[in-house]
Amino acid sequence: MEGSLDKFLVALDHLVLPSLTLGLVLSGFFTKTVRANLLRTVKADYVEAARARGIPEGRIISRYAFKNALIPVITVLGLQFAILFAGAVLTEKTFSWDGMGLLLLNSIDSADYPMVQGIIVVYALIIVGVSVVIDVINGLIDPRVRY
Repeated sequence: MEGSLDKFLVALDHLVLPSLTLGLVLSGFFTKTVRANLLRTVKADYVEAARARGIPEGRIISRYAFKNALIPVITVLGLQFAILFAGAVLTEKTFSWDGMGLLLLNSIDSADYPMVQGIIVVYALIIVGVSVVIDVINGLIDPRVRY
């Protein structure tokens, strides 16, 4: 096997800024959404019933409230995934990374429309795949969801 730890650490070092560029944009939105949903969930009747049974507050939050607060957040995460692809195109251009985003921009510049169509189809398939995974995760988290 060709890999070595030094090459891996160098690759991780070069991933820090592009990852932060893509991740920080959405992290504030998701933090705010989780907080708002958690505050709404903590006031629900089943949480009050769990408190009345004497279940410790930490367990109520982690086992009941947080799980139910994540349902809308996971749904929105699937929708935001497509926006990450648009950001990835700009991030690849900014950091001069060779990837599908840069290939898409170069194909548009050179009017290579079959390549542009192929890249868009690949992006669409990835987004559809992520949407299916998000739906399955929602079904596992929320037993009321049936497919």
